[in-house]
Amino acid sequence: MPDLEEKERLLKVLKRGQVDRPPVICPGGMMSACVTEISEQIGGCQHSSAKAMVTAARKINELAGFENYGVPFCLTAEAEALGAGINLGDNLIEPRVTHYNDEPLEAIMQNYSIVDVTAGRMGVVLAAIHELRNDRIPVIGNVSGHMSAATSVVDPLLIFKMLRREPERAARFLEFINEYLIRYALEMVKAGADVISISDPSATGEILGPRNFQKFAVPYYQKIIKALHQESIPVILHICGNARSIIDPLNEVEADAVSFDSIVNIKAARKVIKTGLMGNVSTQLLHSGEKAKIISITCNALHSGVDIAAPACGLSMATPLSNLRAMTNYVKEGSYS
Repeated sequence: MPDLEEKERLLKVLKRGQVDRPPVICPGGMMSACVTEISEQIGGCQHSSAKAMVTAARKINELAGFENYGVPFCLTAEAEALGAGINLGDNLIEPRVTHYNDEPLEAIMQNYSIVDVTAGRMGVVLAAIHELRNDRIPVIGNVSGHMSAATSVVDPLLIFKMLRREPERAARFLEFINEYLIRYALEMVKAGADVISISDPSATGEILGPRNFQKFAVPYYQKIIKALHQESIPVILHICGNARSIIDPLNEVEADAVSFDSIVNIKAARKVIKTGLMGNVSTQLLHSGEKAKIISITCNALHSGVDIAAPACGLSMATPLSNLRAMTNYVKEGSYS
């Protein structure tokens, strides 16, 4: 098979088509490769300036070797627009929530019912996607999963307690958040995103457990993924932590690929997951490991059944570009087949 362009290869894999080799990507969002070396090169501002965001995305493709453009480089824009306080970080620290919206959930749903998802930092992301769109390299738009967005807007303990004590009230708030995220994701599609990646680090099997995952996660993923599939846009879903107890229900959400943390046994997951599988090279290893070990673990992921090679979770900003390049070069060379 002749060599494919990066966009064609990724889209074919997500459609379960035949390709020359697996793609190697870092989607963005919480799985961002905008490490310190790149942030320093562009002078920062990649979280608030469309121009800097575009430059950083292109640098990641060029210098780290990942075969995509992925924006934004955090999961805080959605929470900020719903009243959470955000620190945008610097060249060493990624953006983070500094304080929650302490209004009652009903007040949040009323006061933010008509949030403009094309304004503020979400508008910056949309402008960056529009500038990045092209025929050769896939553009991935990143959104928070509903559980992570909800637990960034309000205190996570409040939400998790409510799942047990006031499940109907929790469900109403999660539905409000999910509808908001659907609107944002669809604007990304209008701007030119080829793929949407949903990361939901708060929806782990360890936190929710299989019963609550089935009740408070699966239906919401199904709804946003269905909305995107209606626009012919493939979806990647990333779940953090040990997902062993929730692997079976993930087949129900009908994502085009599922991404797992490094703690998940990919061979075991491959036996269960019916869709595409992405991952799951240890981010701790990419941060501080030897290049030979990085190559070995990447090889193991490929032989274990991943369709798309990628970091297993969020990268430390101190991760060396040379380590990321060791991973991406190995996949591109194809010597593992």
